[in-house]
Amino acid sequence: MVKVLAIDGLRADDLWEFPDAPTGVLAQPDPTLPSTGTLANLLDPEATHPFDPWAIALPPVFVGRTAALRDLERAAWDGRGVSLLGEWRIGKTSLLHTWGQRARELGFAVRLLSGQGRERQGHRALVDAVIDAAPADSRTAATGTATGAAGESAAPESPDAAADRLGDWCRAQRQTCGGLPPLLLLDEAEGLLEHCEPGFLERLRGLLTQRRLSLVFATRRTLPEVYADLGRVSPFANMLESVRIGLLEPGAAAALLARGAAGLAPDDPAWLLDQAGRHPFFLTLLAQRLFDARADGLDPDGGDPRAQALARFRDEAGQQFELWWAGLAERDRQRLRRAVAGGTATDADHDDDNLCRRGLLTDDHQPFARVLSEWLNRKD
Repeated sequence: MVKVLAIDGLRADDLWEFPDAPTGVLAQPDPTLPSTGTLANLLDPEATHPFDPWAIALPPVFVGRTAALRDLERAAWDGRGVSLLGEWRIGKTSLLHTWGQRARELGFAVRLLSGQGRERQGHRALVDAVIDAAPADSRTAATGTATGAAGESAAPESPDAAADRLGDWCRAQRQTCGGLPPLLLLDEAEGLLEHCEPGFLERLRGLLTQRRLSLVFATRRTLPEVYADLGRVSPFANMLESVRIGLLEPGAAAALLARGAAGLAPDDPAWLLDQAGRHPFFLTLLAQRLFDARADGLDPDGGDPRAQALARFRDEAGQQFELWWAGLAERDRQRLRRAVAGGTATDADHDDDNLCRRGLLTDDHQPFARVLSEWLNRKD
């Protein structure tokens, strides 16, 4: 028997929703999902652990982000570029993979690359990955050369030559896909931007300007900030639409927890949301720790599974908060301290909603979760 909980704020549309394209082509919902409010057919009775905070979420696990998906789709139809911004573990990679999957269904040619993969070695490796060419020999990949026949070595490919190959690929894909520009989705793009030659990136800008491809750069910081650290000026300034993702929508957070409805007590969702908020990583992490604590059965010492889960969760969350804190400007630190102290947000706070957009504060300028408030109180 599968137990299904009624979770406040949950709508069937929160499970999987794509907007219709601006050209009038409807982006159809995933047919495997229910058209009614029931969640029973989403739950696998054999599954013992529905939460994995480290896994990439794809449908039907992926939830929410309706506005961001709409923006990405519109940009693709128009052949425009997007700067996708979001904090660590906020869900950028899951969003890119989900959008890439949907874009292929709509007929686009899609390439999803990562600044943590081999393509970060430079412009040649990036183009090789895009056009599915054989990777360079591991002994010479760092210098951009490849081992040729009979011991001959090919000269390193110039930025212009690599850009020409990419342009040819874009032309071929447009012909194959009925004129649709190919999509190049660059996750963890900081690594790619750091290692690609400026000349190649200028040519990449040209392909975008000519709408021969659509680009998405997923980064934690804005591209001007990334380039400032590199001591260079971004060639994509004023060319990319900014799309930032923060906390999940309330209905989407409820849908996330509904994956574990068969193993949650009726009051667990409210407790999880109070402690971890609508941050997808922290909410999934605490839910996982709760399942872990209950998996071993009753504690012979009479311990509360929630208390056990929360103790471990606080330690893990605190490590991430330390990283966040180190990267915050003093102004933002003071703003967080005022929010935790219960102070009323000033007009300046409302005008500067940076921390709200980043997901550290909710839309009403409160800490996104109890675990953050408690960490800040302990820190001070």
